[in-house]
Amino acid sequence: MNTYTRKKAAIFGLILLLFIAACSQPSQSADEVAEAETAVEETEPTAEPTEEPTEAPTDTPEPTNTPEPTDTPIPTDTPEPTDTPTPLPTDTPVPTDTPTPTETPVPTDTPTSTPIPLPTNTPVPPEPTEEPTPDNITLYYISNPNDILGTFPVRPFDKAAMYSNMLNIQNALNAMKGQLDGIRNGDGAACDAYVSTYNNLLFSGVFYDEIPADWEDLAFGYEVSFIFSLDRTRPAYLSCVDSGGVDQFNLDLAFLTIEQTLNFLNPRVNEAAARQ
Repeated sequence: MNTYTRKKAAIFGLILLLFIAACSQPSQSADEVAEAETAVEETEPTAEPTEEPTEAPTDTPEPTNTPEPTDTPIPTDTPEPTDTPTPLPTDTPVPTDTPTPTETPVPTDTPTSTPIPLPTNTPVPPEPTEEPTPDNITLYYISNPNDILGTFPVRPFDKAAMYSNMLNIQNALNAMKGQLDGIRNGDGAACDAYVSTYNNLLFSGVFYDEIPADWEDLAFGYEVSFIFSLDRTRPAYLSCVDSGGVDQFNLDLAFLTIEQTLNFLNPRVNEAAARQ
């Protein structure tokens, strides 16, 4: 209990004593009342000093009588609710008898669908193989693409046979070169010989398939020589067939073609001979 509370309690006790004394001795003099107050003040316990210096109290106005807290009113008895008669629920109408469903007719056995026949083993077509090289090859003239040079057989590679064909081209061109000189001089027989040599070269043409890598260059030289020589010497051939003679332009063209072909073919013929 702090000092202020003690003072408050002492003052309240003093007032209470004075009130009791006044009630018990109505004839007491004022001096006696003062002495009694002094005696009460002397009996007031002295507040214990605190560690901190207490400032001199200012004249504290006497507190007014703090009204004692009134007793918390006892809650009155809450009147019990009168028994209100709960209205009874009305009679729930009894449900009428639900008509029993008639028995559902059992479905008759539906004929099952006819079984799907399993597919029979279809023969699997063989995987396509590489198309074989045709047995023949058709070539057209370069100078006249609508005119067929000829249809030539295609055979498996044979180095001896191809070398023989290269020699045939070489010999035919040398013969045609000499026949052109007679045609230039107006020799009709030379023109007939030129036609015969040309046809023999044309009909002896053969191409080869599955050529080994070390023979591809020679096979290419053989094919180019064959096609180029027949294509460029053909105008002189046709002129001899039609008129028995050849004009200067076609003579020069045939001669130049034979020279170019031989210059290209001769070293390849020698190479093919070395590989036999």
